[in-house]
Amino acid sequence: MAVLDDGVHPQACPLTGSFLINDDLKVTALKEVDVSPCSHGSMCARIVGRYTGLDDVEVFSIQILQGDTWRGNIGRLLEAFKLCVSLDIRLIHLSVGTYMYEDFTKLEKAVSRLLDSDRLLVAATGNQGTVTYPAYLPGVIGVKCHPGLVNNEYIYCYDPFTRIHFQASARHRLMIEGQEMETPASNSYATPLVTAKALSYLKGNPELERNEILRLLTGDAGSGKMLGDSGIRDHPPVEIPVVLLSGFSIERLSGLMGFLKVCLQRDDYDVRTATNLSGERPWYETVLPDSADLDFFSARMAWYFSCEIILLGSASYIPPDRYGNVSLWIYGDRGVDFSKENVVADGQVLAVFGLSDIEIYKSMLAMLT
Repeated sequence: MAVLDDGVHPQACPLTGSFLINDDLKVTALKEVDVSPCSHGSMCARIVGRYTGLDDVEVFSIQILQGDTWRGNIGRLLEAFKLCVSLDIRLIHLSVGTYMYEDFTKLEKAVSRLLDSDRLLVAATGNQGTVTYPAYLPGVIGVKCHPGLVNNEYIYCYDPFTRIHFQASARHRLMIEGQEMETPASNSYATPLVTAKALSYLKGNPELERNEILRLLTGDAGSGKMLGDSGIRDHPPVEIPVVLLSGFSIERLSGLMGFLKVCLQRDDYDVRTATNLSGERPWYETVLPDSADLDFFSARMAWYFSCEIILLGSASYIPPDRYGNVSLWIYGDRGVDFSKENVVADGQVLAVFGLSDIEIYKSMLAMLT
């Protein structure tokens, strides 16, 4: 097992090896570990050790975070994944993640390679409640905490929005240098419990595949019904502008979506986009299916990204009286002629026949303001 964090102190568990990856991505094997017995990584290792013994496990500490700030960079994490493969580490515990959209593509590829090499990755979702990589990625066992759970309690409550499988207790009583303490409620300290469960299965049968481990975890988990409301919402309220672009040629729509996004970012708006155009994207959740329920989809994006504005681009014409979450409908050269058609829109309508991209942007901002 490897713990990717800010370092694990030998008091937390027996260590087979300890490594440091610095900002230059240099990997250093440490002869002495200069981290606190109460470091974040040490606490995670202690929780794993509490629920399954680690004396018969080869445990590696890979330090990718600064001990004083708990911050790192995507390069360190990617290098740590490579190190795990080279050391033939089967189980990877990760109580950290990234909210940075720019990191997502890199992590998609790295995690795909990691899982293809028969590794098991257990990762915590972020405490902000928005999209966290790699916990939200397919194939990763994602975990968040539930304040109503204690000790070794965890429940299976797969959420199709996030692909997070389990909610677990983050409240664990640990003995540290003769003093008893309880860990605070956070996703970081819930995840080691699920890691411990997965490790216990691997100790019994090292040949278990991910799907079998997931089946065992699910079978041993409690039911979300025992806690009542799990906190999952199918349609969280959308309280930010959702703009739909339709009625454009494919080429114009692609170019206009990119232009509007750049302009919004330049003006310090946190914008997220989705289209049903073909081609690669940073991650597949930004693909807008042709049959998408726009209310459901926009609610999903707003909840995922916690952004300030959403742009949806559809290459087909969508009647504007279908959906309530769309606050502005922008129609282009191939759109409906509102002067001739009896169309009732829930949101505002901006017909942009013949307007340039910058004119569309200015009009859009004025209407949203």
